[in-house]
Amino acid sequence: MKILVHFKSGFKQTFIVPKCMLALEFRNMAREIGGNIASIEFSLPPSRQTNIAPIELQNGVSRLPDKR
Repeated sequence: MKILVHFKSGFKQTFIVPKCMLALEFRNMAREIGGNIASIEFSLPPSRQTNIAPIELQNGVSRLPDKR
């Protein structure tokens, strides 16, 4: 699942997160990385399409380059 986090500082970061990760756990991790959170956008890829290698899914959260 792709999650776009908007931080109060204006910084945006996209994360790729396993579906099984708890929202609270993700929120705390994102806060540690970027500070106070303004909003979070969740998006699921179509079930037939995925650009994530299976090994990345096994390793947990992946950070995509930030959007500025």
